Amino acid sequence: MSLAVANRYARALADVVAPAGNYRQILEELEDFRAVYGESPELRELCTTPAIPLAEKLKVLATIAARLGLSPVTGNFLRVLLANYRMPLLEEAVAAFRKVAQDRMGIVEVKVYAAADLSEADRERLRGRFRELTQKDVEMEFHIQHELVAGIRAQIGSTVYDGSVRGRLERIREGLLAH
Repeated sequence: MSLAVANRYARALADVVAPAGNYRQILEELEDFRAVYGESPELRELCTTPAIPLAEKLKVLATIAARLGLSPVTGNFLRVLLANYRMPLLEEAVAAFRKVAQDRMGIVEVKVYAAADLSEADRERLRGRFRELTQKDVEMEFHIQHELVAGIRAQIGSTVYDGSVRGRLERIREGLLAH
């Protein structure tokens, strides 16, 4: 249920941002606020405690928004979450907005897992290959997973491309067990 609500808020924000097209700016601002919110148990408690009047909560939010230099659009979005008791959904709403914004900007996010750090040349080759595969701009996130032994595993949404030695060995094992 909460994911559906977060998606609704994210799509509404994306519709507001669409005419200006400044998805990246709004996403960065949301990430900045999310980091502050996540690091402060006091702020989370203030935002979720019903005993504190909404006016006081909004004052604190306005102060934080000013210090972070948030745009009016981002500030308004956060005020709507706060006023509708949806601040606990902030993490999900930011993630949902990231997905909607990337879709609208024609960007696909690829998570790459490798046994060791990849050179810049290897990263660029992978970026080009995934750009060809998806026909979209590619944003890549790199992670090291030593248990892969060698090779890489990449994930786009729920699709996994496994080119690791561990993955190949697992497929061989499954093939042998199937016969």
